[in-house]
Formats: sequence, C-alpha cells, structure tokens
Amino acid sequence: MDTYRSEPGQRILQQWCRAELDRALPSADRRVAATSLGPTHLVTVGTGPQVLLLPGTNFGAATSLPLISMLAASFRVTTVDLPGQPGLSAGTRVDDDVVSRHRRWLTEVLAAIGDAPVLIVGESLGAAVALCAEPGPSIGGLALVVPAGLVSARVDAGILAASVPWLLRSTPARAEHLLATMDGGARVADRDRLVEWMAMVPRHARSSLAPSPLPNQVLTGWRDTPCRVVAGEHDRFFPPERLTVPARNLLHAGTTVVAGAGHLLAHTAPEAVVEVVADLHRSADDTP
Repeated sequence: MDTYRSEPGQRILQQWCRAELDRALPSADRRVAATSLGPTHLVTVGTGPQVLLLPGTNFGAATSLPLISMLAASFRVTTVDLPGQPGLSAGTRVDDDVVSRHRRWLTEVLAAIGDAPVLIVGESLGAAVALCAEPGPSIGGLALVVPAGLVSARVDAGILAASVPWLLRSTPARAEHLLATMDGGARVADRDRLVEWMAMVPRHARSSLAPSPLPNQVLTGWRDTPCRVVAGEHDRFFPPERLTVPARNLLHAGTTVVAGAGHLLAHTAPEAVVEVVADLHRSADDTP
C-alpha cells in the first residue's frame, strides 16, 4: 500500500520535513540509501559511539528533533525515516513478511552506517522494527522506548474519540486533542510543530495501525544482547504494567518507568532515553 494519498500531498509533507531539518540540523549529513524497501533517508549528527534511531508511527527525523539533539551531545546518531511512514523515505508500506523484510532492510541500513557495533533506539513502531533485526555483533544493544512488538496496543474509548475525528477530518484542534491522549499530561517541548505536522498527516497520508506482537522466537533471540525497555507511567497505548513481564520473560530486559510521561516520552523526557542509551553503551563496553 502507498502511504500517500497523492503526489502533491507527498510533496507537501516532504517539503515540511526538509524545511525542519534545514532549520534545526543545517550541518547534518543527510543522504539516501538504496535498500530492499526502497530509498531510505538517513540523517546523521554528532560524534562518538554509533546510535541508530528508528522513530514511531507517523514520525521521522523532522519530528524527533529534541531527542536527536540530546543524543548527539554524546553519540553519533543516525535517524532513519521508516519506509511506509510519512517522511523522506519510500512511501510503500510493508504488509507481508514483516519480520524477514525488515530484517533485510535493517541489515542494509546498518551496512550503510558502518562502524559496528551500533546501539539501536526504537520508539513505538520503531521498536517493533528494531526487534526484527538479526541479533549479532553488529548490534551492541537495544533501547525500546514505549515499544510496540511486545504486546498489542490498548485502544480505549478516549483514544478512539480523539483518533477517529482526526483521521476523518484533521484540524489543528483535533491534532492537539490526539496529542493530549498521548502525552500523559507532560509538557511537550516541540508541541506546536507536532500539532502542525499531525494536522497535515491525515490529509495527505494514510496512517498505519499499531503492529501486532512479534513471534516469541523473534523476541527471545535478543536474550544475549543488552536490552532495556523505557515506558511512560501514563502511556495509554502501552502501559508499563503490560510491558514489564514480557520484557523480562522474552527479552531478559529490565523496564525503566519514567514518572509523569505518556506515549510521547521521547518528546517529553528525552533525557531519560539518553540516560538509558548511555547505560547500554557502558554495558556493551563491559561485555567480554
């Protein structure tokens, strides 16, 4: 399925992304890698150990700037717009053989980055994609932020009341209402830009649904890799009490619960994500 409703709509969304990156990251290394899922846009900033950031549904590098900037203070961080999500990568969505196709794609992305091992930070959908990778020495650890892939998303009446009108006829007010179901009541530093972006997305793109939990044999393959789950105390989609047990039993991973945060944890508490990534880097260094 094509993500975009029309070519003019695709251009509008991509022009917005380019303008945001030009404004906030003018000196970044921006390039497009040829992959099995189509052209994949990479943005790299900072120096230090390699980090790969995979954003969530409807988000990309241009909507992940607070976290990118904070990670780049200590790491060389490459952010990828996921193919099939609105942004600067290919618009064709992966609808079949999800694990194997994302596994091949991640192998290609990691090869384009080079300098293994890489720490992968996956946010929501990006975490599910990260878990599809092939475990091995090229990946030094996983930080799974409000992750999809472990359990199904919980969708309550309040979420439906916010998301359905947003999908049917998006306005800034409806985008603001949707974001309010995601932020857990915490302050979002880049809220105005997220509202602007989320008001545009349904007009020009088809939003994807949360992915199903990944097969157990995929998840248990990560037991020998340093892995941490980061959950928001007030996340309505993936509450921490639903993540802790599968993270421990399937991944052998601990869960860090960020007080006061919701599903937009990477936007409201990026410092908590950076702290977990730094801990993972130290753990990888200490591994014989």
